[in-house]
Amino acid sequence: MTRPSLSRRAFLASAVSASLAGCNGVRYRDRYSPGTRVSLTVSAPPADDDQAATMIARELADRLSALGVDASFEPKGQSQLYLDALINNDFDVFVGRHPGLDHPDALYSLLHSSFASEPGWQNPFGVTSVAIDDSLEAIRAADDPAAELDAFLDAYTERVPFAVVAEPEFLTARRRELSVEADALTARPIDVLQQLADVALDRPLRAGIFSAEVTENRNPIAGEFRWNDQLLGLLYDSLARPARDSSSYLPWAAEDWYFDDELVVELRPDQQFHDGSPLTADDVAFTVDFLSDTALGDAASPVPATRFRGRTTLVSSVRATDSTTVRFDLEPDVGPRTAERVLTLPILPAAEWRDRTNLVKDRVTQALVWENPNPVGSGPFAFDGATEDESVRLRPFAEHFLADVDDDPVTRYAGALDSEGLVARYAPSGEDAIAALRDGRLDTSLHSFPLNAFGGITDDVVTSSGGSNGLYVVGYNLRRAPLSDFRFRQVLARLHDREHTVASVFGDVANATDLPVIEKWGVDETTTDEHSVGPFPGWNGELDVERGRELFESIGLTYDDEENLYR
Repeated sequence: MTRPSLSRRAFLASAVSASLAGCNGVRYRDRYSPGTRVSLTVSAPPADDDQAATMIARELADRLSALGVDASFEPKGQSQLYLDALINNDFDVFVGRHPGLDHPDALYSLLHSSFASEPGWQNPFGVTSVAIDDSLEAIRAADDPAAELDAFLDAYTERVPFAVVAEPEFLTARRRELSVEADALTARPIDVLQQLADVALDRPLRAGIFSAEVTENRNPIAGEFRWNDQLLGLLYDSLARPARDSSSYLPWAAEDWYFDDELVVELRPDQQFHDGSPLTADDVAFTVDFLSDTALGDAASPVPATRFRGRTTLVSSVRATDSTTVRFDLEPDVGPRTAERVLTLPILPAAEWRDRTNLVKDRVTQALVWENPNPVGSGPFAFDGATEDESVRLRPFAEHFLADVDDDPVTRYAGALDSEGLVARYAPSGEDAIAALRDGRLDTSLHSFPLNAFGGITDDVVTSSGGSNGLYVVGYNLRRAPLSDFRFRQVLARLHDREHTVASVFGDVANATDLPVIEKWGVDETTTDEHSVGPFPGWNGELDVERGRELFESIGLTYDDEENLYR
């Protein structure tokens, strides 16, 4: 729905325009010299890396050009795009896939002004808004974080620091003969464990990956743009894992936890890392301290692992009180439901990581760039080897606690330890993966199946899809004019026909949305229905140029005689 404030601006702008028009009918824009031509570059990964982002970005650039903006589309390799957008803040507008919002509190590090100077997905837009900050702090403190989203959405739709286009589904393809549930996915490590527990193979499960990076780099704390959580989540345990319904947490390396002014965690006894060394409360405390500052105080300022910033900032300090007990002092005004997010951090062996604190360049430690060729975790699977640009092999870890669980919420995953393991094989494209699934070189996909090949799957390969926590976003650099003007961003956010995009770009395996709210949060529909950035000025993907120009004019921008937009 169109926001009332935008309608009022449209009325006022038209009234001012009429009052300034002379008796000869000359319009305001023709009587005065224009200011600065509106110019924007829209960046996105090339189609081979992310076809959906490319199509969204091209369409936006075309619509901006039609509305008189000096607009261009600039494809960039995915690594370069995220370096420019998330590290160097060198962009106008970028289109990409956010790696995932697992909880409403994930919005805190994404948008709170205290993160505006940090790298990564920590407020890369440079937004500073008291209203947004206040609403995010209320979410962080709430007993029911999702119930506090209303005030945030009010502030978001007013400031629009970035636009949301769609919530894509996670796509899995597998051989029809594979004996798993019809709706089985491979989106999370516990999904993969469930498949390994269900299948009856006398060989390792063969799973397709669409990035070869994990065949070279298995660092679980570096590069928040990597998409290898399924594999690395099998190698590295956490204290808890999100349950399949995402509404609660499963006890994992933690046997139990409770709140007593602090968050107190009791570990399962007698756990060990893959090298045989014991996993203790000291390793857990070290992990939280280390992820908060990978320099451990040896640098002029902390060097955090950016992909975990939202979770480590929940905690002010952590300590082990005995070999199986960890106590977390929480930051003020952090509610228990939100504090549980810290339980999902990967547990690192202190002996393996403690000596990787030295700076290799400004604000980068060895820990963040180490390729971790022989990873040592405590997960249900251990590293068994890798062939560069080809595959990674994992074997069941017989000493994992799953081997001994009895009548426990995680018992259903114990059967994975009886499997023959897993081989993750690199497939250069979706078409290659389909051929490999047909002839038995692959059993299933591990990474989300490429969208551009999903429609080419035939009856001998079956598919399933489900929520991914990810969002396709259009990021605005608020440090640059005219993107610094929230009224300009309000208009930009309306230049996406989201329903049409879901049909034409995503083949209907996505949800159309203009809000940063994930479906599985269980947010009341009335909360989202009452908020919107406004309707698309057009119909069925076709822009109504005159309506679009009126939107820009309503916020005080002007056109010259050649219909070029000026500010």
